[in-house]
Amino acid sequence: MTFTHAVKSGFQNALRFEGRSRRPDYWWFFLFAFAGAFAIGLFERYVLDGGPWLTRLFQLIVFLPFLAVAWRRLQDTGRPGWWVLVPSAIVIGSAMVAGSVSRQMMSRLVDGVPGTSMLATGSQSGLLIGLAILQVAAGGVIIWWMSRPSQRGANIYGPEPKVR
Repeated sequence: MTFTHAVKSGFQNALRFEGRSRRPDYWWFFLFAFAGAFAIGLFERYVLDGGPWLTRLFQLIVFLPFLAVAWRRLQDTGRPGWWVLVPSAIVIGSAMVAGSVSRQMMSRLVDGVPGTSMLATGSQSGLLIGLAILQVAAGGVIIWWMSRPSQRGANIYGPEPKVR
């Protein structure tokens, strides 16, 4: 599979979450998404001197195709595709917890609640650190799974994809 074919296939199958995708399908599309966002970001910063709106637009355009190819890639290894959502769920949960913790810390500073200090949020800081470690671990597991060979033969997600 070539880079061009993988990118074309990724966009053509953007809404297809059933079936399987081989490693080159995923990693070429990953390279396209990463390098595209990086190049557009550099262009915006050094040529346009503007905000990252083009980069965000590009990321929005490639989000669904990337999610679909990652989903199918996990299924190719014999794992449920929804596992690709776990790191994102942890990020969202962490953002909600971090927002809650920072809101509590700010209210203590502004209201000057007697008998409380910033040290009272130690357990909350521990929770944030734990969530950060969980994010890194979940992301590492997903990357490990994406790098594993395809499951030989048919699995519950479909027949083994043909090598192109």
